Amino acid sequence: MPSFRRQTGFGLIELMIALVLGLLVMGAAFAVFQSNQRSYQANEGLNRIQESARVAFELMSRDIRAAGGSSCSSLARPDVEHTNSADETAFLTNPINDNGATAGTELLATSGDDTAYRITGATVNTVTLDTTQFPSGMNATDAFRVNDKVLLCNANQLYVVTATAVTTNQLTFTPATPVVMNVDPMAPPATVMVARFRNTRWYRSGTGLYVSRDGAAGQQVADGVTALGFSYLQRGANSYTATPASWPDVVAVRVNMTLTGTNQVDNKTLTRNVSNVISLRSRTL
Repeated sequence: MPSFRRQTGFGLIELMIALVLGLLVMGAAFAVFQSNQRSYQANEGLNRIQESARVAFELMSRDIRAAGGSSCSSLARPDVEHTNSADETAFLTNPINDNGATAGTELLATSGDDTAYRITGATVNTVTLDTTQFPSGMNATDAFRVNDKVLLCNANQLYVVTATAVTTNQLTFTPATPVVMNVDPMAPPATVMVARFRNTRWYRSGTGLYVSRDGAAGQQVADGVTALGFSYLQRGANSYTATPASWPDVVAVRVNMTLTGTNQVDNKTLTRNVSNVISLRSRTL
């Protein structure tokens, strides 16, 4: 006669214990998941802030370091017969300033472009460029446009003019210069350089950091900028100020920014204060 083994299952108590243990494991796993998610959001927000600050400081530093600089002598000046324009005055005396805005909120930098070109001839209102310095297939029309502000300089003279016509090898400009640049006995034609004139404004609008070049509409460089401040170090001073007594004596700029991330961590907005100091190359070298 066959024997039957007694079949048994989980009891209610065993099932409840298993359920409790399962809930504990799931709760622990969920807590770890939430912790990792918060860490990821915090790191992502911090990385975005750091990237925005890095890009902003890199671009601002280029403009600030170059302020007042050109491919010619720092002693070059317009001829005494010439009435300086606003651009020439700014370039020679205040290449870095606050653009007349509330102290410490904006920055205006003027300089010659890093790329300059030699000439082979000139009149009082034209310059002929040496086309051999351009890459194959390129000419003056690739470097300059009508209405571009242009810096002309050699060891002695310096002028800021506006291009009225551009051909493959020649620029026509206004106003006319009082001296034909390539007949100066102290500066032969090979020393005369032509470059675009840069006028760059840095400012904040809303929560965006903007840059405007040569009076054009502002372009956003970074987002989440809730505060922006500029302060200046004068030659011989040991502290920075938003209102320097003499702009021509400014040798360095300190930029302070407050950046806010897009993600919240523990219901709090991620915020960082960052700062960078930039020297004016034309006044420290």
